[in-house]
Amino acid sequence: MKRSFFILSLAFSWLFSQSQMEVVKQDSWKVKWNKKVLLDATRENETANTKKIKKADLSKKYLLEITYKESDPEKEKAWKRTFLFFGDTDNELLRKDSTRNIVITAAELKKLLGTQKKIRIYTLVIPTDPDLAARVRVRRVHLCTLLFQ
Repeated sequence: MKRSFFILSLAFSWLFSQSQMEVVKQDSWKVKWNKKVLLDATRENETANTKKIKKADLSKKYLLEITYKESDPEKEKAWKRTFLFFGDTDNELLRKDSTRNIVITAAELKKLLGTQKKIRIYTLVIPTDPDLAARVRVRRVHLCTLLFQ
């Protein structure tokens, strides 16, 4: 009796430890400004993913880099990712299709910004299979909000 109880408890503890070791992979993205990481995130959170940039930096030769990493490499072939830039009044300023890495110069960003004070960056993903794309509901995911001061 004691021996069977001991073996049973070992089996349950092994199963429990294995279930704890599973790590759920998530998509992640990085936003860099002048090669410095502004944001490294895995979740959509508009307040936490809001970063400030000095408006004077737009006159310098800085770069805005956005890198999106899929949790599953299979998704990269089966899904087409798009980045969207929206202004203060939710008007689309720029769209970059079929990419997971984008680089925008400060001059280009300054031109996009105009008289506005912030730019919201979103992504959306569409299946490459046209039949599946017709059936899938697409939602834009907030990556980052850039406030210019």
